[in-house]
Amino acid sequence: MCGAYSLFADSKKLKKRFKAKGTKADIPQRYNIRPTQSVAVILNTDPEEIVMANWGVIPFWDKTGKKSIINARKDSLEKPTFKKSFHEGRCLILADGFYEWKATENGKIKIPYRFELKSREPFAFAGICGGESPHCAIITTEPNKTVGVVHDRMPAILKPEDEAQWLNPDLDPDQAIALLAPYDDKDMAVYQVSRLLNSPQNDWIELTKPINIT
Repeated sequence: MCGAYSLFADSKKLKKRFKAKGTKADIPQRYNIRPTQSVAVILNTDPEEIVMANWGVIPFWDKTGKKSIINARKDSLEKPTFKKSFHEGRCLILADGFYEWKATENGKIKIPYRFELKSREPFAFAGICGGESPHCAIITTEPNKTVGVVHDRMPAILKPEDEAQWLNPDLDPDQAIALLAPYDDKDMAVYQVSRLLNSPQNDWIELTKPINIT
């Protein structure tokens, strides 16, 4: 499961990287993004604009409106909960790093690790989006070797050359699923970060820095 990530590249850099003509909202610099918060996305209905969406989709079967699903497994996309959004609402969820936690041997402490591209450039999670006020979920896939040391799942990071295809509403669903392979681990970096990340209230750049391990 991906339950926290970051995006602190400025709007100008994001527009250039994702070939967007504009943004429909201010994109705050965030270092510890958590579920239910507003996040930067590109929708397949408007691929030249960066907009904001709420992280967590409300499934059609939840009549309370309180259920929020933040991740969708690659092998669950054709199930009723996600099928409509997968076929009609594929999106890019913009990021520049994500976090996973590894339990210590006694299981009492969880140590956070940060994953990012070695280039340190922004990238896009494959996402699904739905609702009049957009809500999104990050698709997860099997881990590459880098992530697998810490966690048994990883967010599906799209190759830059596959992003337009993912947004193409006419793309065959089987072809879309084929884009969700684990990202090449040789292009990724991982390091341990401060346990201050564990609190969603903490949100500053030092959380993205490697800690000194003695």
